[in-house]
This record gives sequence, structure tokens and C-alpha cells, in this order.
Amino acid sequence: MAEEQDSKPYDLNGPTLVFAKRVRAFVKWALLFFCILGFGLSLVGCIAPAAPGPSVEEDIMAVYAAGVRRLEPKDCGRCHTKIYDLIKTKGGKHRIDCQQCHVEFHVYRPGKIPYEDVLPKCEDCHEQVHGADMAKCSGCHSEAHAPLNIPADRFLEEGCSTCHSEADKEMKTYVTQHTELYCFTCHHTRHGYIPKCVECHQPHSEEMTPAECIVCHPPHKALQVVYPENITPETCAVCHRDDYETLKESNTKHTALDCAKCHPEHRTIIRCRECHPDPHDPATLQKFPVCGRCHGVAHSLLQ
Repeated sequence: MAEEQDSKPYDLNGPTLVFAKRVRAFVKWALLFFCILGFGLSLVGCIAPAAPGPSVEEDIMAVYAAGVRRLEPKDCGRCHTKIYDLIKTKGGKHRIDCQQCHVEFHVYRPGKIPYEDVLPKCEDCHEQVHGADMAKCSGCHSEAHAPLNIPADRFLEEGCSTCHSEADKEMKTYVTQHTELYCFTCHHTRHGYIPKCVECHQPHSEEMTPAECIVCHPPHKALQVVYPENITPETCAVCHRDDYETLKESNTKHTALDCAKCHPEHRTIIRCRECHPDPHDPATLQKFPVCGRCHGVAHSLLQ
């Protein structure tokens, strides 16, 4: 039985043949790979070796051989970007070399060196500009890198009269509802902000602009109405509409005059004799001493 099994031929179309083909393919590709590798290695000897690069020690020596220059603001700005941009755009007269203020830097040590001792002192450059009562500069100038960007708060309110003494005097002398307000009620947001009157007040007419408000009403003595000599009748008409219309319809010589001709100050009326010294004979003037009894009101003269 054993001899019969040995005498049977191999099945060349079975798995054995497939395996043999894979082995032959692997050997062929392996030989090709090593041939190419050997050829490439043989060329190495024909190419000059690259020059050796500098050593680490030589690199370090080159770095430290360069001259040392003083730090410039742009160098500080590499780390302190926000501060650099702030002082660049809003620094004002503080737009100077950083080391003029920061003589020492990077010396803050929590628990060892207080932050207050590290900060530059305003008095090193500035005297008590606003007096001894306002000696704490940072109370108003809270950001030294934008010194004129002063926020409005109660601390600032306490010092307004120190710098703005004339406005303070007006507010207390000419008492109005404005007198009862804090300064930053109107000058809110920041120091130097000038509000528009229409933020609180309705204009006298739809055509009236905010700039026209302060022509007559100084904001710190709002009821002391003033106006220039050349103020137009149309401006006066914003409040005195009836008088304006009456004068316009009367079509007399008075119609062509500016209001300030007869009313040089608000709520004042000049006497007729100041323009008409001798309108009638003495007997008539003695009998009729009041011009208006015959001529009516100046805005509508009786013909």
C-alpha cells in the first residue's frame, strides 16, 4: 500500500505549485534589490565627502562674539505686545524709551520684592502738578501707558474742581438742576468727554442741532442765556416763535433788524428813545410819555 502511495505523481496544479512560484519571485526581487544597493554603494567612493559642519562649541562662540546693544522699545514689545501697542497709539508724552521709566526690570519676586516697589514712581519725573490733595497720580491716570485715557469715576469727581475751578465756580454761583449732578453724570465714560445736550434734553425744534444749544446756554450756567450780536432771528424763534411770527407779519422797519439790536442781552429791552431820540414835539411827548400807548408793541407797530 505504501509503494502505491509513493508511486503517485505530485499535483503540480495544487498549492505546492503556487508556493513554489512565490518563493522564486521573492528570490528574484531580493537579488535585484541587493544588486541595486551594491551599485549605489560603489558610487559613494566617487563623491567627495561633505565638509564637516561647525561644532556646537563653535556655534556658541559665534553667538557670544556679537556685540551687545541696549534694549530698544521694539525689543520690549516682543513680550509686552499689548503694552507696546497701547503706548504706541495712546502714550502721548510717555511715548519714550522704556528704560527711562523702567530703570530696573524683571526684578519682581512675589513674597520678596513688592510689586509697588518695582513700579516706576511718577514723582521721579513729575512734580505735584495738581497739588498735594491730588498727589496719588494713579487715582486718575490709572494706565501710565495711556496717561490721558482717564476713566470717569468717583475718585476723579473729587478732583474736578482742582483743575476746572472756573467751571466749578459757575456751577455753584448760577444754581440750576445741573448743580445737583455729579460731573461724570454728563462727562461720563472718560475724562474729556463732552456730551451732547440732547442726551438729556429735548431740542426746542426738530431743526435744532446740538451745536446750537450751547450758543445760548453755557452748560455750567445754563439759565444765563447769552448770544452773539449777529444771532439770527430764526435762532431766537426757536423759543420765541410768537414774537418772531408777529414781527415778520408786521412788515415794518423793525422787521429788518436783528433781535440783538433791541435785545442786547437776554430778557432786556432797550428804551425807544435810544433809537428814536426826538420822535415828536415836547408837548406830545409830555402828554404821551409811553410810546406803546399809541404805537403798540415793537413787534407789531400800529400804523
